Amino acid sequence: MMQNYPQELAHIKNLLRQNPEGMSVTDIAKALNKNKNTTGRYLDILLISGQVDMRTYGMAKVFTLSQRVPLSAVLSYSKDLIMVLDKESRIADINDNFLNLLHLTRKDAVGKNLAYLKSPGADVHELVNSLITTPSEEGESTLSFQVKETGERIFKQKSIPTVFDDGAKGVTIILADVTEEMLRERELRDREERFRMMAENIQDGLLILENEKNTFVNNRFAEITGYSFEELWAMDPLAIIAPEDRDALKPILELLNKHQQGLFEIQANVRRKDGVYRHVYVRITSLQHEDIMYAFIIMTDVTELVSKEAALFESEQRFRMMAENIQDGLMIIENEQFVYSNRRLSEISGYSTEELHTMNPQDLITPEELHKMMSLLKRSMTCTEPPASFQSWIHCKNGEKQCIYGHINSVRHGETVSTYITMTDVTAFALREQELLDRISQLEKRT
Repeated sequence: MMQNYPQELAHIKNLLRQNPEGMSVTDIAKALNKNKNTTGRYLDILLISGQVDMRTYGMAKVFTLSQRVPLSAVLSYSKDLIMVLDKESRIADINDNFLNLLHLTRKDAVGKNLAYLKSPGADVHELVNSLITTPSEEGESTLSFQVKETGERIFKQKSIPTVFDDGAKGVTIILADVTEEMLRERELRDREERFRMMAENIQDGLLILENEKNTFVNNRFAEITGYSFEELWAMDPLAIIAPEDRDALKPILELLNKHQQGLFEIQANVRRKDGVYRHVYVRITSLQHEDIMYAFIIMTDVTELVSKEAALFESEQRFRMMAENIQDGLMIIENEQFVYSNRRLSEISGYSTEELHTMNPQDLITPEELHKMMSLLKRSMTCTEPPASFQSWIHCKNGEKQCIYGHINSVRHGETVSTYITMTDVTAFALREQELLDRISQLEKRT
């Protein structure tokens, strides 16, 4: 009964074209001189294929001609790659963009089964497998294939179930070229991964704020503070700073609140979750990018270093207390540069520490004594000779002479040679000795 249905379908569409307000099944059946059942089956074919539209008014169904854009127009003007497949995966239609990418003509493609599609310009193996596997399922996916001229091309694939004019089912494949977008995303992911590798392996703690909200914290920051990632993300970073040091941070926070860009540095104590205090060196770099204010907080745990410096300072203080309170004069020379003299040496010579640092040796010692002294110094600075002793007269600031007895000893530490010269004032002893020698000499003359 329906062997001439293409003519009847064309007749129905012509009727609806003449009646744009629409017609019911009864009206169309009367015009065709057909029964309502046969007319209803014709209308079902047109409805499924999208050639007519149906609206319901109570119990009545009114059909109008569908206002469709011709597929040829879509294929011609779309920037996407479009291919229409029938239920046997044969290419029913394909646009020029798709043909140009595949380096094929329409004759090479239309009517051919997709499984046997060969392209001299592109490796379409992944494309063919994807389309053959799920040719009739609606949805989106991503696929890529190699093109000789441009290399890898990446597409968003969308499959749309399609019904042909004769009611047969197929699928329309739309490929949107997203190569540039995907490559940028891939590069961004690679950069982010490199950043994360760097951030997680540096020895400093790192916390990143975006518009005052925690967005990143590395393992080292959690180790220093003792808080978990979740706790750090939820808390105010100022809370980890020891209460007594928070005031020092207020000026920096005020600048950050004003979106002031720059580098800020501070040393402070942080109170870990377990209550233990750690001394840290904090650098805060702020940067405005578009509408986001970034703050990069880098924290270095310097507790051990500060402890060592404190111990070194304490040791140096003890040395200075000892050096300033011994009864001998002390002079230290490092790599032939005069670096230290104590108070006792100033008392013996009458010169201040500043004067001693700028004086020439010959201003203190007579030339003949200086020659012997310099010889001792040179031998000592080789660090191969045992400590040497000397006795000499020096010129004091008040014009008098003082006799000193001293020791010279040098030690090497790395590239530095330190020479320590201790001097004892033996003037009284030397004068008595000279007086005794003079009396002996007079007695010898008398005899």
